Amino acid sequence: MRKTTKLLASLFTLSTACLCVQAETFDTQILRATLPAYVDIKAETDVQTKTIDPATGALDSGFSSVFTIQANDKVDLYLTAKADTQNGFDKAFFKKNGIVYVILTNTGKKPAASAIADIRTGTAIPSNNANAIAYPVTGVNISGATSVEPQYNDGKDQYEFSVNPGVTMATTTVSPAVDSTTYSFDDNAGTYEAHITLTDTTT
Repeated sequence: MRKTTKLLASLFTLSTACLCVQAETFDTQILRATLPAYVDIKAETDVQTKTIDPATGALDSGFSSVFTIQANDKVDLYLTAKADTQNGFDKAFFKKNGIVYVILTNTGKKPAASAIADIRTGTAIPSNNANAIAYPVTGVNISGATSVEPQYNDGKDQYEFSVNPGVTMATTTVSPAVDSTTYSFDDNAGTYEAHITLTDTTT
């Protein structure tokens, strides 16, 4: 009887030892990195140069303003235009009779702020807006990772649209045809400009 008890005790000890050998210990560590939302907006050209016909005010060809957008998340974008005046920069987009226009101003002989205000009324008188000339925007076209097509916000005088992750091209075209209510021989010779900006921050 005593031999049997010793044998059972030995087997139990051996069994326990085997369990200890087979036991596994481990821990886990997670490798975690955060990718922030990212958007990069780049104008394809810094300056586009055209010639204004002094007899008519028409451009020799239309403008084509191109931006490339690279984003890794959905992003809302805003296209604005500004023109310089004697009182600083003013909004250069405006809508008249359902058509959006952009105003270019003389950089050497800046117009008064009242010239921009006169054009934006939609019933401009050329003698009241010397050194500020308006041209119609024929479209803002998006290609690539588009989410929401551009819409013009009348209250803020800007285009608004959204893009999905990926690469998108935004092209704004401006007609060479002048708004005749904004051009006359009161417009002095020189360089006329408008600054077009695409941003992810609304005004």
